[in-house]
This record gives sequence, C-alpha cells and structure tokens, in this order.
Amino acid sequence: MTSSTIDRILDAAEVEFATHGFVETSLRTITTKAKVNLAAVNYHFGSKKGLIQAVTDRFLDPLTQNLKIQLSDYESSLPNGRSEEQELQHLLSILARSCQQVVQQNHHSLAILARLINTAYSQSQGHLRKHLTQQYGASFMHFMKLLRQHMPAMTNEQFFWRFHYLLGVLVFSISSSDALLAICEREYKTIRNLDQMMADIIPVMASAAQAPIIGEI
Repeated sequence: MTSSTIDRILDAAEVEFATHGFVETSLRTITTKAKVNLAAVNYHFGSKKGLIQAVTDRFLDPLTQNLKIQLSDYESSLPNGRSEEQELQHLLSILARSCQQVVQQNHHSLAILARLINTAYSQSQGHLRKHLTQQYGASFMHFMKLLRQHMPAMTNEQFFWRFHYLLGVLVFSISSSDALLAICEREYKTIRNLDQMMADIIPVMASAAQAPIIGEI
C-alpha cells in the first residue's frame, strides 16, 4: 500500500473498525494510528460515516467490478449445454475468482470485510446498510438470481440461508488459507496452494447448493 494520507487513514480505520466496532472506535484513535490530524479525515471523507463507507468501498468496489466483468462474459456464452451442477460450479467459480483477485491485493481483506459487515448489521449503522444496498445490491442480486436458477425450488428465506452458508464456506476458506495450508503441510506432508483449495471447494459448494430442501416450501 502507498503511504498517502488517504491510505494511512483507511489502513488504520479498517483495522480499528473490524477489531473494536464502529461505535467504539473514535476518530481520535484512527488519526493517532494513521499519524494525521482530524482535519485530514474531515477533508477526505467528510465525517465518520463517510470514512466507514469508504472503508467498505475499498473492498467491495474491486470485488463487484470483478464480478460484473466475469458475469458479463458468462452470460454472453449462454446457452452452453452444461448440466445444472456444472452451471453452479461455473457461477461459484466466478465468485471465488472475484474474491481471490481482491485477496491478492490484501490477503486479510475478506476476513476484515466479513467482520465489518457483521459489525454493520449488529450495530446501529443504518447509513452503512443503506449505502451497501444502494451501491452493491444490484450486482449481488443479479449474481444470486443466476445462481438460484440452477438450485432446487425453495422459499426466499431458505435461499437466504443457503446462499450465506455457501458464502461462509468460501470466505472462511480463503481468509484462513494460510493456516489451513500450513496445517495440511505439517500434518499430511502435502504442499498445496489456494488455487488447489478452490478447485476442491467449488464442487463441494455446488453439491451443497443442490442439496434437497428439508421441510415445507
């Protein structure tokens, strides 16, 4: 990362917000960590709310941009004769690649983003939830619509849970990949990389996406 004022503020803010929460983290703490004054935060971001939104945009802007490009390529190749499971694997691979491309810039980005999103919905941050919906909702809704076409019939609530279970597997695996790969090497004497992990995970996720629905629809 560059040493610019904006980057220093965002670097400090993302760690403090993810560790301590939006409410508990003061701008004074962030400015001290970033070695800037309060005027710099107000100049570049306008307010604490603006800084919170900028921190999440830092991760979600490149993620959704990658997703849009790959989904456009995917849709331009239809119809293609793939089975439902193959379609699911293809779509889930698109999501995985989009996440991987973001992680290449900051290996801990997905773990930090997951904590930030969790904090956004567990604390009084209505402005951030509104911002996320307005800025990124359409991109993710489009992806989920395509994914759902190849999954069993289910209610919106059932799809909500299943999609987030799948997303949880992906985010945990990528954000914890260093530890998982180290364990594999130590315990099983096998050296693997993230690409190999993703090749294993995608079929598992696709099978989980197609699992029968339990209960009434």
